[in-house]
Amino acid sequence: MFYVILGIMATAVAVLMFNHEAGEVFGYPIEIVASIALSSSLLLYLIGGNLGRSSLLQSLKQAATWLLIGFALVLGYSFKDDAKLLVSRVTGELLPGAAVVSQSGEVTFRRSDNGHFMVRAQINGETVPMLVDSGASSIVLSYSDATKTGLDLGALSFSAPVSTANGRALAAQVWLQQISVGGIEAQSVPAMVAQKGALRESLLGMSFLDRLEGWSVSGDRLTMIP
Repeated sequence: MFYVILGIMATAVAVLMFNHEAGEVFGYPIEIVASIALSSSLLLYLIGGNLGRSSLLQSLKQAATWLLIGFALVLGYSFKDDAKLLVSRVTGELLPGAAVVSQSGEVTFRRSDNGHFMVRAQINGETVPMLVDSGASSIVLSYSDATKTGLDLGALSFSAPVSTANGRALAAQVWLQQISVGGIEAQSVPAMVAQKGALRESLLGMSFLDRLEGWSVSGDRLTMIP
């Protein structure tokens, strides 16, 4: 019975969290579904015969325990957005390159120990660590990162000189159908692929930064405004 009740409550919480944006589940207000899940769990506990098999005091203690568990789950669900923000901030402090997304949608990155800002971009479903470089006119992918993202490099002509913070290199022009940084997505973005061995790390240049509403650096924080 314990696992049945726990399963019902866990399933209810998962369904509520998945549908919280819609405000309803199966056509019913989400608050009603939450109270039905909690009430049915307590009712199952009582029907299980625990009141008859144990002392009244012990049964009341067990019932109170279930109520506290239910209250904790409901409380956790109520503050889920704050919890996500807290986890995001802690992750951003511990892992440079991890995005910290504010409730207003701004995305912040902490400066790495090497003095640069690193981000984790999503390109064609692949995670690509990139150095933010406002001195680069375009996104520049290293040859290995471009290969990882599935770009067809066979027909490219590496003849275009590019100037970056790492120096000059030869590159070929490509178009990225989609790139996402910290949840900020841009489509049909011009980019360059550096010649093999010419670039150690990919660069997030102005062809992405210009798509933003704004971006700024304050101390050891880089903030992007979508």
